[in-house]
Order: sequence, then structure tokens, then C-alpha cells
Amino acid sequence: MALDATIGGYTANSYVTVEEADAYFLDRIHSEDWSVSVPKEQALITASRMLDWYLKFKGYKADAEQAMEWPRVEVTLSSGYEVSSTIIPKAVKVATFEMALAVLAEDRSLDDDLAGLAHVQAGPLVIKTAQGIRPAAKSPVPDRVKESLRDYIRGSGISVVWLERA
Repeated sequence: MALDATIGGYTANSYVTVEEADAYFLDRIHSEDWSVSVPKEQALITASRMLDWYLKFKGYKADAEQAMEWPRVEVTLSSGYEVSSTIIPKAVKVATFEMALAVLAEDRSLDDDLAGLAHVQAGPLVIKTAQGIRPAAKSPVPDRVKESLRDYIRGSGISVVWLERA
């Protein structure tokens, strides 16, 4: 499928165009993966979809029939400004660029099944976690991308605290 970055479009599948991404990465250091990338359209489509799948944005779709989560209505930033319901905010576009670069570097949709494990033994079964590290799946969306959207996603101020029995 060809990339469709029509704002609020019924068949849209990306928040940005290849031209916008090329311009963004022209000024960004450590973006070599983008400049040599062949599947740029696929990377942008995948990045846009992953943002929609894994993040819960504030407000709701401007049109129930639009394909993507943006544009949205009733999104007010912490500064008090309301986001226009006819645009894709710059922060969402930048997050799409950064997410595309991340998906080119590695398959972000795969869980890291061994995260936090220090020792695994088959028989008799022994599994030990690394000191101070909790086994957890790697987040599909990099922290830097989530942080860039903190004013646009719900629950971005919530923290998780691990409790252990002594």
C-alpha cells in the first residue's frame, strides 16, 4: 500500500510524508539509518501505526471515520492551549520521525523474553533475575518518543512502583 498522509483521511496510514521525514533527518545527527534506508514509506507507516496502537492520546478523533488517531478534538496542553482539530501537531510528527528511525534500527514489535534474567537452567528448573532488574517486555515505543508526546498522551504522569516482600 502506498503512503497516505492525508490529514483526517479515511485511508490515511501515516502522519508524515517521506519528504517531511527527509527534511527532518537532514538536520538530525545520528540519523544514518534513515539516509540509507530503502523502505522509508514502510518505516513511516509502521511508525504511525505503532504510535496509534501503543499510545492512548488525549481527547478523541475529530471524525469517527478517519483512519488514524490524529487529528483529535478536546486536546488541551499543560500550557492551557487547545490543539487544533484540523492538524497533526508538530510533536506527533517528530514522534513519527523518531519512531520510524527506531523501527529501522530494530523490530520494536518483538518482546524481549529474556529481559532482566541473569540465569536460566533447564533441569531442575532455576530462573534468577538480575540484581535490581525486573523481567519485563521491552516497550515497543522508545522512552524518548513517549517523552516527546507526554503532553499529548493520557496517563503520561503515572509511575509504576515495584513492591517486594522482605
